[in-house]
Amino acid sequence: MRADVTSLSSFQKQIQVTVPAAHVRAQMDAAFKNLERKARIPGFRPGHAPRRVLEARYLPQVRADVAQDLINDGYKSALSTHGLQPVSQPKLQQAAEIDGNSDFTFTIAVDVRPDVTLTQITGLDVYYPPSEVSVSEVDAAVNRKLQGAARLAEVTDRAAVDSDLAVVELTVKAGKEVVSQEAGTTIRLAGDPYYTGIEALLIGAKVGQTKKGEVAFGAEARTEAVAGKSLQVVAKVLGLQAQVVPTLSDDVATELGYEGGAAGMRLALQAQLAQGRADGARNQARANLLEALIAANPFDVPPTMVEQSFGMLVEQLKLQQSWLTGKPANTITFGKAQIDDLRVRAVFAAKAAILIDRVIKTESITVNDGDVERKIEALAVERSQTVEAVRGWLKREGAMDDLRQNLGEELALDWLLERANLVDAPVRRGVAAVPEKKADAPAKAKASKKAAAAAEPATEPAAEAAPTKKAAPTKAAASAEEAPKKAAAKKAPAAKEAAEPKAKAKKGS
Repeated sequence: MRADVTSLSSFQKQIQVTVPAAHVRAQMDAAFKNLERKARIPGFRPGHAPRRVLEARYLPQVRADVAQDLINDGYKSALSTHGLQPVSQPKLQQAAEIDGNSDFTFTIAVDVRPDVTLTQITGLDVYYPPSEVSVSEVDAAVNRKLQGAARLAEVTDRAAVDSDLAVVELTVKAGKEVVSQEAGTTIRLAGDPYYTGIEALLIGAKVGQTKKGEVAFGAEARTEAVAGKSLQVVAKVLGLQAQVVPTLSDDVATELGYEGGAAGMRLALQAQLAQGRADGARNQARANLLEALIAANPFDVPPTMVEQSFGMLVEQLKLQQSWLTGKPANTITFGKAQIDDLRVRAVFAAKAAILIDRVIKTESITVNDGDVERKIEALAVERSQTVEAVRGWLKREGAMDDLRQNLGEELALDWLLERANLVDAPVRRGVAAVPEKKADAPAKAKASKKAAAAAEPATEPAAEAAPTKKAAPTKAAASAEEAPKKAAAKKAPAAKEAAEPKAKAKKGS
């Protein structure tokens, strides 16, 4: 059979297939031979009904079945012969009538992964943010560590302040009726969740002192008996406690697990901040690079790829929100502004995926086993697990190919950065950039993998599906939730081999 391909646009192809009459006739004969063995015709023994009788009853159905098989086989053959990567379901535009005596022709339209010609990939102006850590940032990190090491201490030499905890003997009345009574309860004077509103009565009281008065309890109080009501309160302060933050010293630093005393703690925190800042700067530079790459190499992206990318981003954001809020992912919805922003980012992610893939192929960028091992070792350090445990997890989840793919994208981005013109200020290009964040450990890789399996919009279902290529999110798309709102990574869904189109051959009699 012969397949001729015509470009309807930069990503849409029209495939016209011609099947020789001899092959059509052979398929028709084979179909009737098979039918002859199975058909039950009154007046004839099984397998002995003449062909003319079978044709009289089944010719329209046989023609339709043979046409479907020929279209499926012809479509698969055309994809293989011309190296096409479909990203949408094919649409059957026209199919001739099958008669067994002439060639059978049909025409299919399908969106494919664009074969982009790279105009410029080196010498791009890319802003690489500074990554220095200031003394004040180190001071703030030290203070956070000290705050985390704060301990409760009994207060006996002063009155209660709003940062204290007060242990009180409490009686709450509505008239003469006792609404609530506590022999000893702890009140958080910075805002108590159970007796919201009582704090003002207790601030300024000393241990052993009894405070009386009317309290307007807040509607948000968790004790239903007092919520939203004004009631009489008698509260005796049994004790006061305050958070005591330690002062940095060699002993405190050692207690917190740092070697080298106070100076060693500062150096360790500075190194940690510097590493995080360097990772963030590199990731932002990569995003800026992708923005520059897209601006320098304009092309149209298939709508189907955008929808796949959009679906992936939505699912990723739902998973993130579910993790933050505890709500089931399937109950999380987004407003119109968020949806519009995600669609802009989806275009960016789809284009970035196509361009990076093209760079990898053009420059023959490959991932070797050593690269994979180093990445697994890094993941093991991040998760405080053994290398064997991480490798086992990746194999069980079938994520080794995704890891290798993501590594290829990282190598391509680094290759491009090495050949970019790094500038000191952001470059305005009018392209919605999608900065990435540091690669997550395998536990989060699983979520990304699920998100990548975005549903492909169906057009014409087929009798038999062609092999489907599994999609994986790219580094560029993996953290789209962090994209700066300018114009509005595993891989933005790659091309899926589409299912065969359903035959619409005319039925003869």
